[in-house]
Amino acid sequence: MIPALKKRHATKALIALTLYCLLFSLPSSVSAHAYIVASSPGENEVLEEAPAQVSITFNEPIEQAFHSIQVTDSSGQQATAGESRMDDAHSARLIADLKPELPDGIYTVNYKVLSSDGHTVTGTFPFIIGDAAAAAHNPADANQPGSSQGQDWPKLSLLLLRWLQYSGLAIYIGVLLFHLLLLPQRRSIAESAARRLQNHPYALAKSPVWQRSKQLLILSLLLAAAGIGLSLPQQAASDAGVPWSQAWNPAWIKDTLSLTSFGKAWTAEMILLLMLAGLTAALIIFTKKQSRLAADLTAAAALLTTLGILLAKSFIGHAAAASGRSMAIAMNFLHQASSFLWLGGLLSLALLLPAAAEATRSSSGSRSQLYWEAIRRFSILAAGCVAILLCSGVYAGMLHIPTWYALLHSNYGLILLAKSGLTLVMLALGLSAFMRGRRRTRPLGRGVWIEFVTGLIVLVLAAILSNMPTALSSPGPIQLKAVTADGYHISVQVSPNTVGENRIEVTALDREQKPLNGIEQITLTLTSLDMDMGTIELAIPGRSDSIPLNGNAIVTRGGSWRLQVHILLSSLDSVDSSFTFQVGNK
Repeated sequence: MIPALKKRHATKALIALTLYCLLFSLPSSVSAHAYIVASSPGENEVLEEAPAQVSITFNEPIEQAFHSIQVTDSSGQQATAGESRMDDAHSARLIADLKPELPDGIYTVNYKVLSSDGHTVTGTFPFIIGDAAAAAHNPADANQPGSSQGQDWPKLSLLLLRWLQYSGLAIYIGVLLFHLLLLPQRRSIAESAARRLQNHPYALAKSPVWQRSKQLLILSLLLAAAGIGLSLPQQAASDAGVPWSQAWNPAWIKDTLSLTSFGKAWTAEMILLLMLAGLTAALIIFTKKQSRLAADLTAAAALLTTLGILLAKSFIGHAAAASGRSMAIAMNFLHQASSFLWLGGLLSLALLLPAAAEATRSSSGSRSQLYWEAIRRFSILAAGCVAILLCSGVYAGMLHIPTWYALLHSNYGLILLAKSGLTLVMLALGLSAFMRGRRRTRPLGRGVWIEFVTGLIVLVLAAILSNMPTALSSPGPIQLKAVTADGYHISVQVSPNTVGENRIEVTALDREQKPLNGIEQITLTLTSLDMDMGTIELAIPGRSDSIPLNGNAIVTRGGSWRLQVHILLSSLDSVDSSFTFQVGNK
């Protein structure tokens, strides 16, 4: 009975592992790539005189390597006077000098940067020098003005390397978890193996469970080493925009290592990987010598080292560029670690538990105590991991979804809701398995595979989220409310709350929450909080027959804005209030 169970579980596990690795190979970071918040000259700006340089400011710091600004005239001739450079005073600003005395005409700016989440972002926008009407007769041969794009889907080479790295780490963590936490009564397994091997001094090392574990450890280490090691030239080639045949350029490798966040994280990963190789060799030696305490300590150190690799990876991606960077990185690490611990443990049950249970099964052929105890222990682990996944996922949602409207009306918000719901289903399945293991009523059976498939669906949704714009780019119409120190109630509605023309409605109530009378004028002042762009002012005349009062204002950039409301009353008194809100980019 158990051999059949063993074969069936192993086959299913290998199929599921392949699917899992393919899904998990997609980028894990939930991010919107870097975008322009300001430029000089501005998009479609008409200048009387030629500027000395072009500067572009992004919403987040950009990497110090693999950036460029190329400015061309209507005939395609270069107008830049050198390579682009970072602004020493602003890590999110890129500058390029222009040739002196540029003639009148339309010029096109083509830029390329590497954003903090590791994605290459490119785009174009035009500006005009001199007579705009005359310049219009010589349109620039360029992409759509203001277009900006990043490569959302990874290349095949990146998919393969992620497959190698994540599958290796998942298997490695699962094997260590099984022996350190999930597997009880290891002495019974050793004694059973010793009886079969006639008290061979290396009985535990020759047991089927350890033999399979050793093979999985070596295989997983090789997979992780290949994935991590080759990711450096792959990243360098991707950042430089060249094929694999040119990926080994020493200059690009050096720039990637020394000037990008990826290079620093990769260096840490390689150091930890070398430590992991040494710990794996020591673990095999200690197990062969039956030094159980030394083997356990070595396995624990190896598990911590593997988690250290995941921590190093958390320092790249969107979390590293988020507001509250330390907390975002910590939550990203917890999210990844709990995913690997849960899925690795699940795989270990399928690949190792049948052999361990067979080694200690009773003479009647019934399932051993080891089987039920391992299930109980894993159920506790799974419940904890899923709870962490849920909490860290909610935190990520709070970072990237600014309003309830965005949660319920954006694709990002709806997919996040579905992902959170399925995570709750996983938590319920984990608790159900815990109760079955505690009562020893039924084997895991189909329940473990339902849980695993649910996890795969969650990973599919996570992969979709990681490759689509966050809800920060489309928060939707918002309503802002405040009560002043004098007891006046101010309500402001901004629609559609995106770049371009917006309708702003202001409702003012007195201390008794009745319409405020005697309004002579409402002055609205908009100020960007991302950078100094001046102010946008809108004056709305007061009307006794119009509640709310409204007007239209053109918002030039997305991002964080402050709205100051100044209400002048016929009594010459005034009511003031201030709001902060997020403007979408589309």
